[in-house]
Amino acid sequence: MKRTELILALSGVALLAWGALWIERGRGPMRDVTLDGGPACPAAPATVLEPVAGTPRGTVVVFHGLGANRTIMLTTGQQFAAAGFRVYLVDSPGHGADTAPFSFAANEACACGLLATLERTGAISARRTVLLGHSMGAALVVRLADHFPAVGTIAVATAPLVPPRRIPSNLLLVAPQFDMPPVLAAENHLAAAAGVERTAPEDFREMRAFRLLPVRWRTHTGALFDASATRTMLRWALDAVGAGGAAVPRPDFLPFDGGWLGLLGILLIFPAAASGAAQLAGIRTPQTGCAPPRAAITILAWTAATILASFVLAHWVPLAALHLYSAGYLASLLLLAGLPLALAYGIGEARRGREQCGQSPSRSWKDALSETFCGAILGMASILAAGAWLNWQLTEFWPIAARWQRFPFLVAALFPACLAEEYALGDPRSLRRLGRAARMALFVVLRAIVWLVLLVAMWSGAADALLAVIFVAFLGALSLGQRLGADALRQRTGSAVAAAVFSAILAAWFLAAAFPLA
Repeated sequence: MKRTELILALSGVALLAWGALWIERGRGPMRDVTLDGGPACPAAPATVLEPVAGTPRGTVVVFHGLGANRTIMLTTGQQFAAAGFRVYLVDSPGHGADTAPFSFAANEACACGLLATLERTGAISARRTVLLGHSMGAALVVRLADHFPAVGTIAVATAPLVPPRRIPSNLLLVAPQFDMPPVLAAENHLAAAAGVERTAPEDFREMRAFRLLPVRWRTHTGALFDASATRTMLRWALDAVGAGGAAVPRPDFLPFDGGWLGLLGILLIFPAAASGAAQLAGIRTPQTGCAPPRAAITILAWTAATILASFVLAHWVPLAALHLYSAGYLASLLLLAGLPLALAYGIGEARRGREQCGQSPSRSWKDALSETFCGAILGMASILAAGAWLNWQLTEFWPIAARWQRFPFLVAALFPACLAEEYALGDPRSLRRLGRAARMALFVVLRAIVWLVLLVAMWSGAADALLAVIFVAFLGALSLGQRLGADALRQRTGSAVAAAVFSAILAAWFLAAAFPLA
């Protein structure tokens, strides 16, 4: 292990400790429960946050968005608990730890069942309950106006919806400036139906208060972590339950910031972990790497293979049996495109000859096994460490048993595409700084090709890939981290196989953990 890697690792450990202190500082009384939502979700996992002191002023029931989970809403829930509310954070069907199959109809039926059960058992009262939702959850709480007479409704970044028969009582619409056009259109349609702004105390008493709150410089999810918007949401909830005289606590995002601080710490530890995995596997690093194929040929081959795969998927989706909403299509697309590409690149490399690539001609099956082990151990260590940390405050990324069962199939399906990508990009050690920049640009182009094919297939009605398209920002961030991690491993091992195994594990983890069970 190099001195630089050791210094980075020690800095990472310090950031983890620092982040843990920030997270723990904001964690009040909470408990995990299982709620009965009826046939749609008979055992819905939920987290209950209690106010730090005193009797609850009311209840806030929080619903997350498509592809999200209750932990993503934890920071928002903590703000309402600090304001004196009891808060229920609920996993929707197929999301987080809920194993019930997801559909939009099941999601609404589950929410109705949960609220009915909570009110029947005396846990909540409609006249003291505020419903809060984000994205799909925002559309849900608006539609719940026809089923549950909540005293207030807060909808953040409302997804497109079929409007309810009546406007929810005391409705606050939170509209981020940089949101998707369909979301902005849905919010404007609701605002037009609700009429003019009404925020006087008598409006709240008569259950007809309304406000459209634009949030400048915020994205679809970023509005949840805006201090000004959070203060407005807290004030709105207090006014709705008749506690208008209560002071609004200052929003505290320190636990959320601590989560990201610890994640940065894990990234700093990664280089030392990559070196340790290579040493543990006993990999003999070759002196130089193979030159990659020409970029133009690679782009043409990648485009052709991906488009042909999409035509096959219009008739048959190999991984549909995994029952992961949108993820089965995405993984199948990469499988069908990656198999011929990996085979073609492998044959091409064999024809050039390993001596021309500067690699040892004596590479045996034991070497391949060591490389696979190296990529696997580093990949598993990375997802276990990151998953455990993310699960604490930021998002549920520690897969439950039903998701772990799908994980090995996803790894196997994604490996050919990851291996083809390593062959196409070549060994980073054989390139200078400008060449590495061009290599990274080629990587971005290859990922963009896949996403564009997904987009076209979805808009043409030939693909069930809605969430894969919506997740473009998250998939982009994962792709960047995956590339940097794979390159760090390849720098230390010279192995395309090790880097491909590592990349396949990271991608499979994301698909298994983030996409709803369907």
